Amino acid sequence: MLRILALLRHGLAGGQGPDAGLLPEGSRYLRHLGQRLEAAGWRPAAVVTSPYRRARETALLVTGMLGGAVEPHVLDELVPEAEPRVALAAILARVPLATPVLVVSHLPLVGRLAQELIGEDPGFSPGTFVEIVREGDGGARLLRRIGPRDLRDGV
Repeated sequence: MLRILALLRHGLAGGQGPDAGLLPEGSRYLRHLGQRLEAAGWRPAAVVTSPYRRARETALLVTGMLGGAVEPHVLDELVPEAEPRVALAAILARVPLATPVLVVSHLPLVGRLAQELIGEDPGFSPGTFVEIVREGDGGARLLRRIGPRDLRDGV
């Protein structure tokens, strides 16, 4: 089965605690990212997010730019220090057939998930979007990466 996971590190936030929210510049960047994804016709079939406030805000802001029809599922297994295999199992259990799935979380988890799936961490500054395709044989590859520098440079 072909499955697409889009890993999104939350936007720039005003702290590291569970209740830290997005900063205005973080929200502004995420709106630009959402516009870029909307222009490309990208829509998630499902959205899962960490329970931390900044991740939930990121999920709602980006999906709102994409039409907002998909309600995010909050998964405790997507906190920063979660184990990648546990997080992947939780995602599969919550949205077993959905593709693409938008996964909104934190460092180090998003980097560790990418490492688990494609064998490398493509780099996740705040608001970085990484799309990975998992193929039926268990292999995976990077489809695209959009980070703050890419949007600033108009790429």
